[in-house]
Amino acid sequence: MVKRLSRMMFLIMVVALIVSGCGGAEPNKAADSAKADNTDKGSTKNGNLIFGLSGEPTSMDPLVQNGPGRTIKLAIYRGLVNYDKEGKLSNELAESYSLSSDKKTYTIKLRDAKFQNGDPVTAEDVKYTFERIANPKNNGTFRNELSVIDKIEATDAKTVAFILKEPSAPFIHYLALPESVIVSKKWTEEKNGDLNSAPMGAGPFQFVKWTKGQEFVVKKFDGYYKKDKGKLDNIRFVFYPDENTRVNALKAGDVDLIDYVPWKDAAAIEQDTKLKLDSVSGPFMQLQFNTQFAPFSDPRVRKAISYAIERKSIINTAFNGRGKPIYGMAIPQGYMGYNEKNENYFEYNIEKAKKLLAEAGYPNGFKARLLATSQFSFHQQTAVAVQSELKKVGIDIELDLPDWATRVKKNTEGNYDFVVAGTSGDITDADWLSNFYTGGPARLNNSAFFDDAQINKLLIDGRKELDDTKRKEIYEKLIDRALDLSPFVYLSWREQAFGMKANVEGFKNMPGFLSFQSGITLEDTFIK
Repeated sequence: MVKRLSRMMFLIMVVALIVSGCGGAEPNKAADSAKADNTDKGSTKNGNLIFGLSGEPTSMDPLVQNGPGRTIKLAIYRGLVNYDKEGKLSNELAESYSLSSDKKTYTIKLRDAKFQNGDPVTAEDVKYTFERIANPKNNGTFRNELSVIDKIEATDAKTVAFILKEPSAPFIHYLALPESVIVSKKWTEEKNGDLNSAPMGAGPFQFVKWTKGQEFVVKKFDGYYKKDKGKLDNIRFVFYPDENTRVNALKAGDVDLIDYVPWKDAAAIEQDTKLKLDSVSGPFMQLQFNTQFAPFSDPRVRKAISYAIERKSIINTAFNGRGKPIYGMAIPQGYMGYNEKNENYFEYNIEKAKKLLAEAGYPNGFKARLLATSQFSFHQQTAVAVQSELKKVGIDIELDLPDWATRVKKNTEGNYDFVVAGTSGDITDADWLSNFYTGGPARLNNSAFFDDAQINKLLIDGRKELDDTKRKEIYEKLIDRALDLSPFVYLSWREQAFGMKANVEGFKNMPGFLSFQSGITLEDTFIK
């Protein structure tokens, strides 16, 4: 009995010493270390961020562009260069780069950075990444734009040279795209090229799991080369394709951050002290035509539609009055190609519209099918407003409103008469116009089968010219020609907004055309 009591007393004393921290200097050091760690991160742990996304990625292979996938990609991957929060080009995996005297060779020095499997990022990985994009079997979204690359040389482990076929002013901008992020050669080959099931890059967060139809989870990568970045412990991207459900999830506190705030809810979020809205103007709404067939093969018909649509009705119907009409080209002020004289190239003028239709042989109008989507109300409501406006000039519109995935498929196949598009330029260089106006078959941002030899030549000349003054002259001619042929009808600048809890800090909606690349600021995001 005495022995049993003695043992019990001894155990109680040991436990008391451990709990009270009186066992010597080491526990105090651990406590100080934990305190210091919390000081670095803020008054609380960084914690978990729940991001309500408007859709699920159709692919997580970096070289394929898709909306929600871009946001997640920019948490996992990094490119050689990227656009920073202010929309300026900044070095990422590239420590520096230089351009040869003949303007055809970019030599890039890599910084010391690691992939999330622990391997160093090398010149061979860079070479492999862009050769993979160049392979037509992989359907890289910007393969055409990067086809200016003649060859790539990895001169040592940290030096890579891009030898171009010709000088290219926008080349460095195309390296800043989320579709140009660097992948690991070893990892990708081990996965037989399948980066959908196992995405892995050199960004601030690494892949944990993808539960199809529900969520995509990433966690902080401690080996990220920017030691002061990656402030969150993990991020859960939860898929909310229904916009009302997405907004209600934010209001209820189920999520911390959402994309694509519907315009009908923007004011309520702005006025809620527990929430905040980060909105920019940069994306735009447009109609793009299938120019392969009559009546939209005739530029007079396309211009008639531009005159026939009251832009304010689009803004009021689809965007709750938030936005700005476009009566010329969708070029942000400050971007190359912007000219105030084109602000009112078109006007709302029913009589001009009817006159052009009569000249084209359609005095009583015609019937046509307008493709949009039921998944995003602003697309659907834009289509409804266009249908109403064109009825005034005798054009009878049948609406085709499938889900978003089907709409994208029909768009890229050219399976439409004309289509509602909400989009923007992909880069801040004037060559963003190439993705819209280059002649040929249908592409995501291309007016189907539009092909004009003069515009094609001007686009090539604009890319090759490195002198800014001469480039401006080229793009002025291009824009005059594009407005005259009007393969697009630009409707309005739209606000693109993220909604978030008031205690979410560091996330920023990128300016101008770059709102769709705002995911890069997740590396700075934290919860107060």
